[in-house]
Amino acid sequence: MRYVARLIAKAIAFLSPMLQQGGGTSAPGLVLLKLDPKAIHRMAADLQDGRVVISATNGKTTTTRILSKIADESQLPWLSNASGANLKSGIASTLLAKGPQQNLGIFEVDEAVLPEVVQELEATTIVLLNLFRDQLDRYGELETIIKNWKAMIQKLPASTTLVVNADDPSLAFASLGHQNCIYFGLGETEYGLETIPHAADSSLCPICSNPLHYEQITISHMGKWECSDCGLSRPDLDYAATEIELNGVESINFKAVFGNQETLVEAKLPGLHNVYNALAAFATAQQLDIKPKDASASIYSVNAAFGRTESIKVQDKKLRILLAKNPTGANSNLETLLLHNEKIHLSILLNDQIADGRDVSWIWDVDYEKIFHKIESLHLGGNRAYDLALRFMYGGYDQGQINVNISTSHLVDSLLADTPSNSEIFILPSYTAMLEFRNELVNRGLTHKFWEEEL
Repeated sequence: MRYVARLIAKAIAFLSPMLQQGGGTSAPGLVLLKLDPKAIHRMAADLQDGRVVISATNGKTTTTRILSKIADESQLPWLSNASGANLKSGIASTLLAKGPQQNLGIFEVDEAVLPEVVQELEATTIVLLNLFRDQLDRYGELETIIKNWKAMIQKLPASTTLVVNADDPSLAFASLGHQNCIYFGLGETEYGLETIPHAADSSLCPICSNPLHYEQITISHMGKWECSDCGLSRPDLDYAATEIELNGVESINFKAVFGNQETLVEAKLPGLHNVYNALAAFATAQQLDIKPKDASASIYSVNAAFGRTESIKVQDKKLRILLAKNPTGANSNLETLLLHNEKIHLSILLNDQIADGRDVSWIWDVDYEKIFHKIESLHLGGNRAYDLALRFMYGGYDQGQINVNISTSHLVDSLLADTPSNSEIFILPSYTAMLEFRNELVNRGLTHKFWEEEL
């Protein structure tokens, strides 16, 4: 029966693009798992060179893309769910398309299904980047995810390698007790925050619930931390990013320090959050026996994933899309925009579909006010555009300078018509708003479908 199930699923994968029903990134796996619930476990057994799983609230698509590029240029036959289909259906669809020589799996996995996927894949390496508040109506409170991840880690065999962001107290806590841990984080940097943001999620000790003391704050609740009450502190770093330079909205560079070695890492990806992503991929590559210099060279050759600082040329203008699906992600993007030397043409898109989270109250935890002085023009879109408009009005932004277009088509027209020649326009969309915006550009022949993306 399982062979028939795979045949049916492969037929769906073949027909989906032809019938313009998507790229076949999830539907084949959904059908396959209905017919053969153990298909993931069976198919993953053929991945003899390893099964790497990457999970986080923010950054998992980018980190998966970077690591896949490293594997590709190191001549390791790999497969990955590069389209971002990170539920079990997407994992199954990816495995269904496995070629005979592809022996290394690199999978982005949704936070909620991570424990189940890790068990079914029998993951050999698990990369944990961060945990932030996101889609509360789907995930519940952050503590629920932390609890589930810790329980998952406690059941892992000693042979499983954990690559953990030590700057996140929740992840450091969850990894306690597992012997095979590789910790990464940031060394001293001038780009740290002065205080914990009001929207930070985990600034209390995960053991004793007392406030954590920070020597350095990087993003949200992450940084160099310790609890003066129970003694829990950031683990020693096996891989540290030092001498960090953020080059506006274009790129980053830093030294990756590990053991008695160091390697210069450069990436055409902006922002402190991408320092974490690049460092995580670099550290994981070493666990795959890839030489540091080769990993570094591959990181430099990586282009942004769809919707993740993706740049699209439209007429004489450049659209730069920066996914902003939760308070921490949005605030990180705003910090990146502050590095831009000129005033900005800004468009923020907000939807409340299931994949976004129905509750959009999180926009009140985004510090939009910090960039008011840099905004040259402001266009708001998505089916909750008026919620955004209200947020900006209460923040003190001039109501007369707010342009609202719920229609994505009208929004694109307005952006192109209202901005000067040779403008760079920054788009900050929630997840489904990003897909709708890109789909509008695809329909106009201005970019590729996201599932057709190459590394």
